[in-house]
Amino acid sequence: MKYRLLEWLACPACRSPDFRLETVSTRTVSALTGNFREDAVPPGVDLDRGEEQEIMEGSLHCGPCGSIYPIREGVPRLMTAESETGPPSRHRATRIEADRQEWEQNFRDLASPLNPADFLGKLVLDAGCGFGRHAFFAARYGAEVVAIDSSADGVAAAFKNTEAMARIHIIQADVYRPPFREDCFDIAYSFGVLHHLERPMDAFRTLGELVKPGGRLSVWVYGPRQGMTLTASEVVRGFTTEMKPEHLEMVSAGIARGLRVFSHTPYRMLRHIPVAREVVTHLPVHDHHQWPFEVVLADVYDRLRFPVYQWFKGEDLERMFTDDGYADVLVTRRVRNNETFRATGIRR
Repeated sequence: MKYRLLEWLACPACRSPDFRLETVSTRTVSALTGNFREDAVPPGVDLDRGEEQEIMEGSLHCGPCGSIYPIREGVPRLMTAESETGPPSRHRATRIEADRQEWEQNFRDLASPLNPADFLGKLVLDAGCGFGRHAFFAARYGAEVVAIDSSADGVAAAFKNTEAMARIHIIQADVYRPPFREDCFDIAYSFGVLHHLERPMDAFRTLGELVKPGGRLSVWVYGPRQGMTLTASEVVRGFTTEMKPEHLEMVSAGIARGLRVFSHTPYRMLRHIPVAREVVTHLPVHDHHQWPFEVVLADVYDRLRFPVYQWFKGEDLERMFTDDGYADVLVTRRVRNNETFRATGIRR
């Protein structure tokens, strides 16, 4: 945890920003001087030495309510007694390959209409960061990124994947009770999260309260599944959400191999042939042909582990943003194997 994170935090239980920090152990990392202004050097940074101190073990004590939140392995754990820890993720071992253009293209696709220049100098919230792939690129574009996830596996992977980046902060936190002050962020996004929540509207409104007036909130969600696709998805998840990890691993590996043989390989071979392309673009999860097998396996595992509580239509998202008073609302339908939607708006 970097010391400057304190300026944005608030107790998730009582909403007070009054924290006392207790430090048990720290580490010293290199700090590029170009990341900081000489007239506004944050605590913990020594520009002369080109170093920054990070807290690896310690705790945060809330003055008003007495809640204590541990800092473990460099990550503050700002979960309340009511918060539910997210399930284990197969992506704990996934490492971001920054030189693979697919990772960046995926982020830019989900973040559209935002482009890299829109992130420069902004304070950004990544709500549901998973293993950190979106936070990585937002920070590369010049943002200071605060990324949260309720899964211990998720934040462990995100911390590992982004620990060399000076402008990323990883927190284990609950999206229903985010540990931040109101009107804090210039941009907040939540990609692939709301459809997994039992109370998506509560999370949507809570995230909106963290965005400054004039700031932007963006989401990406699953669109409706119909017919055999919906039936198959519900049947499979009915068996797998409570399955033991080792059994789910075996099932996921079998599905991932099947996708490689019957979807990814035909798509790679035939996608440039005009007539065949019309056929292979309907193969299930064909656009995952670009990922290494381990990433495909982890994606399948997580999709089977995490239940989907709500499918969103474009008009649902339009209503959510407009009813909450957002301006410049834009909802975009995406079709990548299945229907999904991007939605974004500016907070008034």
